[in-house]
Amino acid sequence: MLKEKITQLVTENEALFPIEQAYAVKQGLIEENTEIEHKQWSFPVIERCLKETEEVIKEEPESFMNEPVSYFTKNADEFLYVESNAFETIGVDGIAFEMDDVFETSTVLFGLKVQKKWSAFLKEYLAANVGSKTFSAMFSDKDGLWDVNIPLDYLDGFHKDMAIKDAMDLAYRFIFNLLEAIEAAN
Repeated sequence: MLKEKITQLVTENEALFPIEQAYAVKQGLIEENTEIEHKQWSFPVIERCLKETEEVIKEEPESFMNEPVSYFTKNADEFLYVESNAFETIGVDGIAFEMDDVFETSTVLFGLKVQKKWSAFLKEYLAANVGSKTFSAMFSDKDGLWDVNIPLDYLDGFHKDMAIKDAMDLAYRFIFNLLEAIEAAN
């Protein structure tokens, strides 16, 4: 899945994130010294919502993504839902970001398009990379997606003062690495 998506991006001379470029080199899709335009984040959907009702409080401008993640510490009754065309590469439609009330961690929730047969591998990967008691991953037979919930606090590079867009980039890289590990195990 990942190789197909990156091959398509390379074939169409699309801009790549650094992690995508490194993957393309590793897979022999491009040479290491190939000049590639770096992709910039764009979020066409940015919605601040109430946790209790999932009602949209406000559709935010792109500049909201520069707010620190600590915004949700102060506004724990809210969550942020974002969509980006870049998420297509990793098989995710959108990501919700919130402060987990119980564990007091910055958490991302997303639906992941990975077959159910990868259950053991997925859960082992998550346990090894974010801690065995801090994530949830449940497969939904209804839509064929994994509903994944992971705390960003345990990922290298995370801090409460980082911009929300940087937290989304961190989540993207985590999901990308997960998919690369699944692909390597296949």
